[in-house]
Amino acid sequence: MQTRMKLLSSTALAAAAMVLAAPTAFADANSSLEKRVKALEKASGGMSVTRSKKTMNLVISGHVNRAIAYTDNGSRSGITHVTSNFSRSRVRWIGTGKINDDMSVKTYIELGNQSAIATAQDIGDTADAGNNGANALDERHFDFQITSKSMGKIYMGTGSTGSESTSEVDLSGTGLVSLNGNHELMGGANIFQSNGTDAGLGTVGANFSNFDGLGRRDRLRYDTPKFAGFQVTGSHLNADARDIALRYGGSYGGVKIKAAVAWSDNGNHTETVNGSASVLMPFGLSLTIGAAEVEGDDDVANNNQQWNYYKVGYKFMSTELGQTRLYADINYNEDQGGAGRDSRSYGVGVVQVLEPLGAELFMSYTNWDVDVTGTASDDIDQIAVGARFKF
Repeated sequence: MQTRMKLLSSTALAAAAMVLAAPTAFADANSSLEKRVKALEKASGGMSVTRSKKTMNLVISGHVNRAIAYTDNGSRSGITHVTSNFSRSRVRWIGTGKINDDMSVKTYIELGNQSAIATAQDIGDTADAGNNGANALDERHFDFQITSKSMGKIYMGTGSTGSESTSEVDLSGTGLVSLNGNHELMGGANIFQSNGTDAGLGTVGANFSNFDGLGRRDRLRYDTPKFAGFQVTGSHLNADARDIALRYGGSYGGVKIKAAVAWSDNGNHTETVNGSASVLMPFGLSLTIGAAEVEGDDDVANNNQQWNYYKVGYKFMSTELGQTRLYADINYNEDQGGAGRDSRSYGVGVVQVLEPLGAELFMSYTNWDVDVTGTASDDIDQIAVGARFKF
C-alpha cells in the first residue's frame, strides 16, 4: 500500500510540474515523467496499475419503408400516405463482443417510426395519424443477449418473447406485404361502413389477428441450442405472463421446411395455442399455413377466438436485379372483435428485390369483410404500393 501511495504521489507531483512548466519544455517534462514512473514501478517490485480498454463492436443499420394506399370502404374512397407497419421504418444499434470461444454478448437497441402509421390511418383522417413529432420513435428492442454455443441464449430487457413470430413462419419471402394474417398492418384503422355510416363493427384491426404469441415485451427469455433442427424458446414477463415454443427448420432433397408452435398465458387468464408452417420447393413454389385458438376466462364474454391462414407463393429471377416474389393468401378469424363474427380477408401481391440497392419494391391488393348475423357491412378494398430501402 505504501508503495502504491508513493507511486501515486510521485505521479501527481510530476503531472503538476508539467502543467506549470513552460510550453516549450512540455516534451522534456513528459519524457521525464515516463522515466520516473518506470523507475518507481521497477523499485516497487513490479507493482503497478494497469489500464486495459476493452470495447464491443458497434453496427448501425435499419431501413425506411413507405407506402401509398388507395382504399375504398364502400362509402368513400381516398389515398393515404403511410408508414407501412409491415416491417415499419426503423433504426438499430447492435453491439457485439466476445467473452471466450464459447460465449458472446450482444446489445440490441431498435427504435421504430410511427409517423402516419398504416395501422392508425383511416381514409377519413385529415392529419397524419399515429405518433409524430417528439413521439415519432418508439422502442422495439432494448436488451442484451448472452449466447453460449453449448448452453443456449439468454435475453434480458425489451424484445421478442419466446412465442413471438410463431404464427408468422413463411418461406415465400413476401412478409413485406403479407405477414401471415396481418393484412391490417397496411389498413388496420379503416372502419367498416354500412349505407354510408359506421356499421358498428369497429376497425379492420379490431376484427383480425393472427394471435402471434406474446409479441415484444419486457421479459427474460431463453433459447436452447438447436438439436437436429429443433429449438425450444421460452420467456417470463411481468404480471406472471409466460410462454414456450418449439421451432423447427430443415431441408430434405432441396425442399426447405420451417415450422413453429407455441403456448402462451398473458397473465390475465387467457391462453393461446398457435403455430404455422411453410414449405419451399426447389423451383420456387411455397405453401404456408397457420392456425391459432385463444381461450379466456369462462366468466368473460367472447372467451374463445380462432384463426386460420393459407398462402401460396412463388419466387423466381425475372431480372438480374433480384428475385420477383408473388403471393396469394386468405385469412379467417372467428369471434375476433365480438362473439358471432366471421372475418375474412384475402390478398394478392408482388415483391421485387433490387439487390444493388438492398431494396424491395412492393404492390398489394387486399379485401376485408366481416359477417355478423343481423348486421350488414360493406367490404373494404385497398391497393398499396411502396418500397423499403435498407442501410
